Amino acid sequence: MPSNEQPSNDQPTNEQRRQDAKRKLEQRLETQQAAARKRKIIIVSSSVIVVLVVAAAVTTLVVNKVLDDREKARYTACAYTPTPADANPFAQAPQVPPNLPAAQQVLAKEFVDNFTAGKSKQRTATIPADRELKKGELTAQFTTSQGPITMTLDRSSAPCNVAAVTTLIKQKYYDNTTCHRMTEGGTGKIAVLQCGDPTGTGAGAPGWSSPDEFPTDLKVIPQSQQLAAMGLPNSAIYPRGTVAIANSYQPGQGGQASGTNTGSAQMFLVINDSELPPNYSVVGKVDENGLKVLDTVYKGGINPGIRPSQDPNTGAVTYAPTPGDGAPKLPVEIKTVTVS
Repeated sequence: MPSNEQPSNDQPTNEQRRQDAKRKLEQRLETQQAAARKRKIIIVSSSVIVVLVVAAAVTTLVVNKVLDDREKARYTACAYTPTPADANPFAQAPQVPPNLPAAQQVLAKEFVDNFTAGKSKQRTATIPADRELKKGELTAQFTTSQGPITMTLDRSSAPCNVAAVTTLIKQKYYDNTTCHRMTEGGTGKIAVLQCGDPTGTGAGAPGWSSPDEFPTDLKVIPQSQQLAAMGLPNSAIYPRGTVAIANSYQPGQGGQASGTNTGSAQMFLVINDSELPPNYSVVGKVDENGLKVLDTVYKGGINPGIRPSQDPNTGAVTYAPTPGDGAPKLPVEIKTVTVS
């Protein structure tokens, strides 16, 4: 029997079902594409951040390397050595040996008195910095009783020793001192004026020593084979006007040197070309007007000093004048020193 029921209008048609499925598919695809785009953005952003971090790290390394290279180019390390307490030469003043002949007693007493008087004139100074400039020139102006002595200090020659001298100048270590020693040359071919010891004895120091920075550009005079075999070093010509640092360096045989790194405050000013071992750090040069002052002092002559010597066999000590080596007859009193 045929049914009389009609199709319900609430049921979706096949076309509507297809459209709904298509719409859901499009929404799902759009959602997937949006997620993919987000992931891509995150990946790209992360990559950019990594690149920036790496670039920053590389840049930092490069900048630090450049700064380090500049630092090394500008500065050098300087090892200054504090003087041990037991190395103070004034810790025990010398005595006049007993049983000396009358003439020897006079010389011995003069030597001992001069050395003892120097003890009260000792000075100390703050040790320089352990990092000093390698290059550059400074002008040191010595105002003396014989006239101004101006010198150019050149760091490139001996930066640590130039720093030592400038440190001492700034601390007024040289003010109100004397140039205690001069040589007249003669057969020794040495003519220098030595300054920088407040005690006036040749034994004074500021409480520390500076490193050796020996010159490499001086004209060298080779020793004879016989003298070289005895351990004596070659000589070198220190040109007139040279300013070098005194020390107690002894080369010795087989390279066993003693008295290394013993420079500090004392310096010698070369009056005429002088032959000396190439073992003195060169810090500068005296100007022409200063050389005229040195010439005047040199022409004035020397009061010979007194030097003790000991007989290696008997141990006996004798005292004798040192011709051509002593205090200048025209006293050179250093009043003030400035550096700029």
